[in-house]
Amino acid sequence: MEEDNQMDNEMDTNFLNQFSSMVTTDKDDLIKQFQTIGENLNYSTATFFLDMSNWNLQTAVGCYFDFMVSRLPSMKFLNDLTVGKDEKVTPNTAFKLSWLLQNDGESVWHGTYLRNETEDRKYYLPSLSPNDTTVVTVDLLSPPTTGPFVSKWSLYTATGSQFGETITSAIDVCEAGTLAITQQDEPHARA
Repeated sequence: MEEDNQMDNEMDTNFLNQFSSMVTTDKDDLIKQFQTIGENLNYSTATFFLDMSNWNLQTAVGCYFDFMVSRLPSMKFLNDLTVGKDEKVTPNTAFKLSWLLQNDGESVWHGTYLRNETEDRKYYLPSLSPNDTTVVTVDLLSPPTTGPFVSKWSLYTATGSQFGETITSAIDVCEAGTLAITQQDEPHARA
């Protein structure tokens, strides 16, 4: 009886080992699996790393992180320059947010864009050399309802890799808001 249990356990272990080592050889499946490691990892980048590693998913992921981590640009948030930043805004009102950002990395930003995480809106930034700064101004429309309005923004490389800290902006929407009036008289820089 004990021998039967031992054989069953060995068979279960062998079966589990075989099952866990099963991999797909379908290239489209491998590409889809590879794309899950990054939010904006595109098809051609996934294909490149998989092809380079002879379509071995684990090797491709390792190569990708070895390459990308050392190559991503860097950003430092310096200041919120929004005119009237502590004021409230009325519902359905256009307003602007402005931030001072610095390229604190070692490479020039080419094709970099700022993306709103909820609306998928992109604002392309000018090329920016290391240690240089830029003012980024974005146009928004407050929601039709009162309450807190939070927007989150991230920087991305031209190939869609996110870098730097997420910029979060929170503003109160209420009927007595004055932000739009305050901003009417102030010039804004544009990215």
